[in-house]
Amino acid sequence: MAMVAGHANIGRTAATDLISTQVFKVADPASELDQKIDLLVQFMVTRKSDYWKTTQVPPEQWPGPTLLLAAPGPAEVPRVWRVDLVGEAATKTEILTSPAIKVEGSYDEVFGLLHGIHPEVLNGMGIELNFPAESLWKAFRDMKALRPYDKLELWGMPVQDAIDLAVFLATVQVEMDRFLPGTPACGGPIDVMVLQMAPEPGILAYPGKIIHHPVTRRVN
Repeated sequence: MAMVAGHANIGRTAATDLISTQVFKVADPASELDQKIDLLVQFMVTRKSDYWKTTQVPPEQWPGPTLLLAAPGPAEVPRVWRVDLVGEAATKTEILTSPAIKVEGSYDEVFGLLHGIHPEVLNGMGIELNFPAESLWKAFRDMKALRPYDKLELWGMPVQDAIDLAVFLATVQVEMDRFLPGTPACGGPIDVMVLQMAPEPGILAYPGKIIHHPVTRRVN
């Protein structure tokens, strides 16, 4: 399962389309799953390199998306990786080793909602107080006050509640982008995917917009 943030293409091809052409099977040992993810990342790096080498753009400026990849783990635990494809190579990091909320792309308003303060506001406070930004962010991370994020029970949250929360957060960012100055970074229908672990691994997809023939009309 893959989600794309930022630059959507790898070379000429949409990242999601490129990943959809690959065949994946449920891996048993953890080392085999790691190897398959590494091969996928190398495949994408090669495709990106093949395209951008035909241009005059220097390697350090090659655009690439940020990918969140998820797959069933060797037991009942899912595994998630963050892959940064900007530049000549790629950086892969395993994330979400325990239940958490990970946001990518344009998410300042959602960050403010979850953590109780907007990043720009926090940085502005540091400037006004003549306080180093690094120290201010450390104090923000280490403070004992519970933020909305800290009050969420993510370990036992039912799947439907998790879907509702994800759609709510995405909707907040979309609607705020709509009313704030500048070109909105987020918008359009919200797609949802669920990585099913049992009884068989699989992906449940709930597209925000269904593809249909343009001359047909839906009947309510």
